[in-house]
Amino acid sequence: MKKTLKSIFLETNFKDIIKDTFIITLGAFIYAFGVNYFFVANKMADGGVAGICTILYFLFGFNISTSYFLINIPLIILGYKLIGGKFIIKTFYGTAMTSLAFRILKDFQGPMNDKIMASLFGGLLIGIGLGSIFMAGGSSGGSDILVKILNKYFDISVGKAFLVLDFIVLSLLGFLFGKEVFMYTLVGLFTSTKVIDVIQEGLDTSKSVGIISNKSDEIKDKIMEELDRGTTLLIAKGGYKGDPKEIVYCIVSRYEVSSVKKIVKNIDRNAFIFISEVSEVLGEGFKNIDNN
Repeated sequence: MKKTLKSIFLETNFKDIIKDTFIITLGAFIYAFGVNYFFVANKMADGGVAGICTILYFLFGFNISTSYFLINIPLIILGYKLIGGKFIIKTFYGTAMTSLAFRILKDFQGPMNDKIMASLFGGLLIGIGLGSIFMAGGSSGGSDILVKILNKYFDISVGKAFLVLDFIVLSLLGFLFGKEVFMYTLVGLFTSTKVIDVIQEGLDTSKSVGIISNKSDEIKDKIMEELDRGTTLLIAKGGYKGDPKEIVYCIVSRYEVSSVKKIVKNIDRNAFIFISEVSEVLGEGFKNIDNN
């Protein structure tokens, strides 16, 4: 059953509300500054609704702040009807703050001769701003709402939905203003996407390590003794002979991978090791889950 706005508010910790509100506000101003100072000033555009508003500004002189807010109103109403929840509440606030930021920062523009630098630094700030808003559980509105709806009701992946919507806006931009504008904007959007990923996932990437060995007990004891890392034993079966196997599984920092390999090498040179990257780890020995 869909929750009412009142019930959602009552279930939310007041401290979290203050924290998220501050982060969304700060993110909105960083985002608007990046769009205005680097993109608009150098005739580039963001993706989604912000990109449409920028195109309208280039063609007809429409105020980005006003058009951004007006386009988002029906999207927010539609999102509340179809999605509901805290996401839409925070999206409405994020949209209002982003629109206000565009209004306040409209004269902060920095035309540059080097368009590549403009697209890179613009993408950097846009990524920091949007990443902060996403980290607080909100969004700046626009295509974020459409993506949520497409994902929920049509089972279209978030990545594909963003790609399609941004490609439509970029294609329109390239058709109206030329292929160079298209390419510079694409560089900026690629940069912003990567920065958003870093903010969402963090720089402290860890590694998951799996070790298949007949000496699993010795290996897991040595890992816990030398690295002070917890381990888990997974029961498996060999695919060729059907022999029972034990997999030592653990999460370590990227600086500890070589130590794990050295431990395994000293105990069982015939062991099989597989290592993969983990974007974020919360819990004992890593990030405090209460701070995220």
